[in-house]
Amino acid sequence: MEIVCAAWYPGFEKLIEVIPQLANQGVTAIEVGVGDPASFDHRDVSGLQKLLQVLGSSGVRVHSIHAPFGERFDISSMDDTVHEQGVGALIEAIELASVIDADKVIVHASDRLDGDTQRRMERARGVLREMGAIASESGIILALENLPPGYLGHTPEEIISLLKGTNRDYVSVCFDSGHANLSGHFIEFASALLPLAVTTHLHDNDGSGDQHKFPGDGNIDWPAFASTYKILGCKASIMLECKLPEGMVWSEAFQNFRTTLGE
Repeated sequence: MEIVCAAWYPGFEKLIEVIPQLANQGVTAIEVGVGDPASFDHRDVSGLQKLLQVLGSSGVRVHSIHAPFGERFDISSMDDTVHEQGVGALIEAIELASVIDADKVIVHASDRLDGDTQRRMERARGVLREMGAIASESGIILALENLPPGYLGHTPEEIISLLKGTNRDYVSVCFDSGHANLSGHFIEFASALLPLAVTTHLHDNDGSGDQHKFPGDGNIDWPAFASTYKILGCKASIMLECKLPEGMVWSEAFQNFRTTLGE
């Protein structure tokens, strides 16, 4: 089983510097976040070409692109300027995925809610429908991430509502374990969302906040997760979106997590 990891590593600020370090630790696939030009400026053509060269020489591929998120890129916002900025950033993420041979783009439906939830739900759903059509032209899948409480798409019911009317071949789900755990109903959320998911963000917490701990360092029942994943016949990619315990390298982390999953 291939395990994907986030493209960052302590002590290295530039994405192009991180990749060889990850490759040396047995990493074969990464998720690249868009939105931090200091680490990686996707609009820099020369820098993008260098990145493709480093990826090719290292044997690391880009599994997914995480579209920008947060207050400035909220696709559900009723502020047209913010909304349009979020849509524009999502289009750029899809274009980057096409260039860099990633077949998934992770998307958030909202930033923290502070207004009419129903109107924002409708606005986000409209974006997903339109962007799904754009993504389909390049064979890319948008993966809608379940978010913490207070955001659109926290519950399975909200995720299903957001997906309504989209082309489900190109608009799917990214199951985030840490966000699901904040609900207090982790296995129920996992059971409902894993059948819809094409990829995952797996990390742990103690239920009080989004801590991105290594699996086993919080209170998530990982054997129950592994059992649910297998019983459902889930094919979603396994992606560790977490901090490594001090002194651990990715090859060791992968082996530890494969053991947790019973591989």
